[in-house]
Amino acid sequence: MNTYFISFFILSLITVSSPGTAVLFTINNTLNYRLTKTFSGILGVATGILLVAVCATLLLIFAANILDFALLITSVTGSLYFFYLSFNSWQKSMQKEHKKDTQLNLFQHGILISLLNPKALAFFIFIFPLYLDTKTISFHKPALLSLIFSFNVIIVHSIYTYVFTRIAKSIDLKKLTYIFNKISAALFFTFGTLLIKQAIENTYNLFT
Repeated sequence: MNTYFISFFILSLITVSSPGTAVLFTINNTLNYRLTKTFSGILGVATGILLVAVCATLLLIFAANILDFALLITSVTGSLYFFYLSFNSWQKSMQKEHKKDTQLNLFQHGILISLLNPKALAFFIFIFPLYLDTKTISFHKPALLSLIFSFNVIIVHSIYTYVFTRIAKSIDLKKLTYIFNKISAALFFTFGTLLIKQAIENTYNLFT
């Protein structure tokens, strides 16, 4: 049982540590907001992961036949949201004084980052069966695994926040924020484009 949880802990830790939309979101918040607001975003991402895990578990147990359709819907919706984040980051880079999001807004954005990321849903759909008996309806194991994943999200994203806070103190923060907002806009746009491409391919495979 210990090996069982340790292996999942390591796997989820590697997954969370890999740069992606959630990590980009956290770094962006670190450079644009105070620590309390940044942490609200991190908690949002972790909460979103719990919700994704619940959805994945329910799909595996009750609706395995619509997994492809669920991933398709997530890809399309996620791409639109990432395009919005790209536009938002670009606006921040162009404005000297931009509207500050509240802690609640950042928490909600964090949840959406996780919910609308098909990679997060795919992780649980394809990895959970390695650790769960999907033929037996049981929620305590997926709940514990989901908490492990969310715990890793909080730890890893807090480390990213600490590192970039230290970096920001050693160089011109305004210049760094301006450059990173530009980079964020480009990366979010790229993520959105890749998801649109994936959605088109999935649609073709789904109906052929």
